[in-house]
Amino acid sequence: MWQAIFQIIPIMAWAVSVLVVVRPLRLQRTHALFAIAALGVAFGKFAFFALVGGNGFTPDLPQEVIWAYGWLYGSAMLLTMFAFIAALFDVVVGLARHPVAVRTKRVRAVVLAAVAVLVAMWGLWEGVCIPAVRHVEIACPGLPPSFDGYRIVHLSDLHCSTAARRTRFENIVARVNSLKPDLVAITGDFVDGTVAERGEDLAPLADLRAKDGVVGCTGNHEAYWEWSRWRVALEGWNVLFPESSGVHVVRRGDDALAIGGLVDPAFGLIGTDRGFAMSAFNGAPKGAFRMLLFHRPLTELIDSMGGDVRLQLSGHTHGGAMLVLRTLVERKNEGRSRGLYEFAPGRYLYLSPGTGQWAGFPLRLFTPAEISELILRAPQPTK
Repeated sequence: MWQAIFQIIPIMAWAVSVLVVVRPLRLQRTHALFAIAALGVAFGKFAFFALVGGNGFTPDLPQEVIWAYGWLYGSAMLLTMFAFIAALFDVVVGLARHPVAVRTKRVRAVVLAAVAVLVAMWGLWEGVCIPAVRHVEIACPGLPPSFDGYRIVHLSDLHCSTAARRTRFENIVARVNSLKPDLVAITGDFVDGTVAERGEDLAPLADLRAKDGVVGCTGNHEAYWEWSRWRVALEGWNVLFPESSGVHVVRRGDDALAIGGLVDPAFGLIGTDRGFAMSAFNGAPKGAFRMLLFHRPLTELIDSMGGDVRLQLSGHTHGGAMLVLRTLVERKNEGRSRGLYEFAPGRYLYLSPGTGQWAGFPLRLFTPAEISELILRAPQPTK
């Protein structure tokens, strides 16, 4: 279904671009046909990838080719959006009997095209560069004093693919290890591809170092790419999945941090007993501070409050990817897109905007990826 949707959307966008970009310019027939064809090529990214690279989302092509076509596709999308807004303006001034001259429209089209290309270039850079570290302190009521200052590096949505290969993950791992975390947590969407195709690219995860280990949970993309084999590979690289192996307990003396995980709804498990937060902590020590890994930033659906979750780590949204999409993303995710949220008094969810970017749309526009360093703080004793 998704393959079909991502073939239909570009066709619709191309049709709109012909109406709002080309038609108002009143070009000569040859020039108009050339412009229509050029936009068709730009919007034909998924079809080209499927035809030449064997897969519309993760084609077997050099990553530079994937990036370049993503830039072209993003430029065309942005130009169409800008031109649509301009067309609405033209309608308004036309109703006021002040029509915009064709020459003005042509100059404006050139300017909008240049802006679209530059903005798409910036978006591509934000999508493929090695993410910066964001430091966040979280005051956690109920956190035992022995865990004060506990440092978690949170990664999410790595999306290893033909557009994000081994060198990228070597650099991310080096940056994570330089932080010397107590724990590394990876909240899903590790990869787009099979173990045979992408195993060598994602293998640097085996070099992650943290005092209390590396834990993870599944994302929706794990449901698309032979998860049973990926689980064996990732566990071989010392990534532990509490959602399947059981609650992971970290101790500091008599105090305990219980880390639970839930399977992503793409596996069809939400709505069963395994789908709610309480079930993630079967066997957790009594009184332990509970931290939940769940790919999607949902707390009401899984009853995080009822599961006594004090801190939840999630991803999935990519921060909204771009400003115009953020509202739509938040509608599907209980009003959340990125950052720290208090979902109940004294209970927090940290939503990573992602550490990678999906190959199907490698652009990020003013919503940069990040490596999140979360520092937990216990309440200070009153004097």
